[in-house]
Amino acid sequence: MVTVVGQRVVIYPSHTLRAHFENQLYALLLGGPRIDILSRLPYEIAVYVLRFVDMSNLCKIALISRAWNQLSNDNEVWRSVYLYQQQWKIKIPTRKSTLINSSKSNSTSKSLVDQLQDLSLSTHSQLNWKQLCHDRKALESRWRSIPTKTKLIGHEDSVYCIQFDSTKIVTGSRDQTIKFWDAHTLQCTDTLHGHSQSVLCLQYNEHRMISGSSDNTIIIWDMETRQPLSRLHGHAAGVLDVCFDDQYIISCSKDTSIKVWDVNKMVLIRTMTGHRGPVNAVQLHEGQVVSASGDGLVKLWNVATGVCIRDFVGHERGLACVQFDGVTIVSGSNDNTIRIWEAATGRCIRTLTGHEKLVRTLHFDQNRIVSGSYDYTVKVWDVETGECTLDLNDGHVSWVFDVQFSSSRIISTSQDKNIVVWDFAGDIDTSLFV
Repeated sequence: MVTVVGQRVVIYPSHTLRAHFENQLYALLLGGPRIDILSRLPYEIAVYVLRFVDMSNLCKIALISRAWNQLSNDNEVWRSVYLYQQQWKIKIPTRKSTLINSSKSNSTSKSLVDQLQDLSLSTHSQLNWKQLCHDRKALESRWRSIPTKTKLIGHEDSVYCIQFDSTKIVTGSRDQTIKFWDAHTLQCTDTLHGHSQSVLCLQYNEHRMISGSSDNTIIIWDMETRQPLSRLHGHAAGVLDVCFDDQYIISCSKDTSIKVWDVNKMVLIRTMTGHRGPVNAVQLHEGQVVSASGDGLVKLWNVATGVCIRDFVGHERGLACVQFDGVTIVSGSNDNTIRIWEAATGRCIRTLTGHEKLVRTLHFDQNRIVSGSYDYTVKVWDVETGECTLDLNDGHVSWVFDVQFSSSRIISTSQDKNIVVWDFAGDIDTSLFV
């Protein structure tokens, strides 16, 4: 990892090399001459050195002496430990909530260093980073144990789709409604009516929500008033999935087409054809769309031109779901497998086996994949190893249609009309975790 600090470039070694050096240093300090090197340094420099030590070795260093214990408990040291972890995102409680994480910033966004400088100026920046590290570590360990579960009952038929955040859960159902639920009380707070048939898919951001239905239409909703803004017509069959960003709405359908709409003008820009079966899922990321079809193919498209860039061939039967983060594609199929693909080359990196029926839905980040299947189960997988780390098989009594997860929750929906909230947090305060 390379970080720019002022005019200096700080190069972080790889995780493996870093751990090797730390273990050697720790062994040398315990077994070698009793020279207290760290305590002889100015406090600021000693703290800077410890910012390069990971969590487990920092805990060891705290046991060496009182002076080292004091240094290792410095808040800046633990902030570095937290931010070094992949996917440990945090919401900083400023006037406008800021999201900071250890991933590389892209060229158009604020660098991590700039974010940290802003953070140091904030009156709300004095977080207990050591406690946050220990809480996050404890939370991660719980992802290998069966969590508590709560069922949300309110829809009158199958629940096809879900999205949630720290304040709300939004679901769409075969009963033709979209329901809003309070993320804390788990009570239904609002029910939207607009589609004349099943609500098959939805996605929202702070300002708007897009939903697609078996009635062949797409509705754009105002998230503040929760009223329809516009209805899009164009598909000749049910709209099976939707996604959008600041420029485009992408929809796919049982009619085998993918349509690109202008998100502001709400008009059709182009139709992309090439699949020979229903297009069951689409995912949009920075001008590229990945689609998954009943024809057994995953396709990568350029949205601006409508050109298919690449086919991903390997699944033995039709596909039901796909996710894409710009680098990695993950797909689920009726061949009961999940495949992880390299988007730039089309190479299949790994095939995950364990589901006994159609893999209907999945969601992933850099650490884990969560999948739901017609075998009634929800499974958690390690992205690096492909190992199934958790099998949740007692939540639903019918097909699982959708899953989403955060740092502390999985929420799944099913043909059994239920929404299941799987909670890993317990007594851990996760209010700042994403």
